[in-house]
Amino acid sequence: MAIECELTINFATAGNSLAYLGGGWARSEPEFSWGVGAESHLVLPRLEAADEYILTLDVVPFIHPPELPCQRLIVSINDTVVGSTELSRPTLLAYRIPAGLARRSDRMLITLQHPDAARPRDFSDTGDDRYLAFSLSEAKVFSVNASDVPPGARLPAGLMLGPTNERSFGARGHGDLTEWAMSRTGLTIPEIALKFESLGENCEFGLFQRRCDAEPLGLLRFSSTFMRNLIRGIDNGFEGLGTIDDIDPRLEGGPRKEYMIHEKKYTLVYHTFVYEGQRSIWLMREQESARLTFLRRKFMEELEATDKIFVYKFGATVSEEEILPLHMALNRYGDATLLWVVLAERDRPAGTVEVVMPGLLKGYIDRFAPADNAHDLSFDGWLRVCANAYVLSRLQKSARTAAAGEPEPEDAPAEAETGEA
Repeated sequence: MAIECELTINFATAGNSLAYLGGGWARSEPEFSWGVGAESHLVLPRLEAADEYILTLDVVPFIHPPELPCQRLIVSINDTVVGSTELSRPTLLAYRIPAGLARRSDRMLITLQHPDAARPRDFSDTGDDRYLAFSLSEAKVFSVNASDVPPGARLPAGLMLGPTNERSFGARGHGDLTEWAMSRTGLTIPEIALKFESLGENCEFGLFQRRCDAEPLGLLRFSSTFMRNLIRGIDNGFEGLGTIDDIDPRLEGGPRKEYMIHEKKYTLVYHTFVYEGQRSIWLMREQESARLTFLRRKFMEELEATDKIFVYKFGATVSEEEILPLHMALNRYGDATLLWVVLAERDRPAGTVEVVMPGLLKGYIDRFAPADNAHDLSFDGWLRVCANAYVLSRLQKSARTAAAGEPEPEDAPAEAETGEA
């Protein structure tokens, strides 16, 4: 799948947005422009032919909790809605646009509806009486071409592997589940865990790997950061990560205080498992600088190798529009697979994994660990999701190699055992 940027619109004062703006915009500011009133419009020229397009928007919602906790954004292309998102934090969004919809006329009209726009003066002493919704710093349009990939080389969107029949292991305990996972994948439990790499949010998945007796070295295994900064880091190869002046070790927690690292360039925050009195703050800086430099190089090598399945989970609700930019960033380096893990739903029981699009899997888990205790994780839930995600990822690689007439991968799974989801 080839993804190419066709157009970049910069909404800063010195940017190029004036050539594309319709109504519903405030005067541009040094780094962004506000969408005002009930809706804003962009008018784009007719795009070159492609199989699909993706529109990305880098937005910051105007909120004022508790009175105004979020903003709704509804995106339409030529009067057809392509997505709706509710946001309470700065976010990079992406919306998929069918080729026929984008090329229906000689121009493409993008309508951004924001029904929750409000005046700052209604919440504070400021005199700003504009109805503000979102500030927008950048919009991009990407073309997506998958026509060079034979249909048989792509797993169809919506394909699922469901949870194994609960009677086969649930009533008899944890041991039966691990036996099922090993039979399902052909791998031991540590080997399963080592097929995945966490993209952060917190250390829950890293602790799951530890419970599997797997201790991989990973840049983001015990880290957290904002998704926008994660995407920015992947886009530029985490350039400059490990600069010693950006590393701020802080003693936190108690009664035994641990050094937590607060990295400034990408706002990484992570555990060191080094405690007060064991090392000086100066030695911590030097050691973490060397460690981050090494782990950055290792992460980029694994991203290009495309052997790992990258895992992203977030305690709060994350929409597909927020996940898609991360998937696109990973695939700049190769055919990466991203496993996006969310809470189970009525028609998606815990353990289900489905194909959203090539290289993007969505897994459903029974629960996440509490925010204040990442050790209290659902081992069974993570193991079910990982086993099914691994099988789907290997089926995808097998389909690609078969379509290309190449030998079957050595670790390709046997025919998948499916379940009702």
